[in-house]
Amino acid sequence: MPVPTLTFAFGVELLIVDAARLMGLRAPFRISSLPQGAPLRPGIYSIIEDIIAVDGSGGTEFRERFNARYNASHDFRQMLHRLTLFWAVPACLIAGATTAVIFTAPKDVAYVIGWTVPFAWAAIWALITTKWVQISLRDEHRRWTEGREKEPAVAP
Repeated sequence: MPVPTLTFAFGVELLIVDAARLMGLRAPFRISSLPQGAPLRPGIYSIIEDIIAVDGSGGTEFRERFNARYNASHDFRQMLHRLTLFWAVPACLIAGATTAVIFTAPKDVAYVIGWTVPFAWAAIWALITTKWVQISLRDEHRRWTEGREKEPAVAP
């Protein structure tokens, strides 16, 4: 039961933060590097930021560059919003389904399902996310480059 519970908490947190962002609410307290009172970011933003800045040793430089990218690119903001929903909704569904199985299946089956299904789902979602982000960033780069090519040349 611990893994489905954490999966549910993860999904609900992402949904709450993204819903608050869409309603125009501001951060009620500091969230990662986002100061209190700042406009909220998609739910997945602070998770990505903290994992790469802390666990990936990206540090403050990564946080600053991630923030600049978020502020500069509509495509990037949309990708993060979609990724939030892509992770949040299935997390809640997986947690609910796994919990239902845990309470209705024989003890051994419930144990195996409870500990494997959420991890298997997360592994599959991580692979899909990796490919999705690669494609999205490539498309963003293409549109960014095309946009610059359409700008009038500035005389020296």
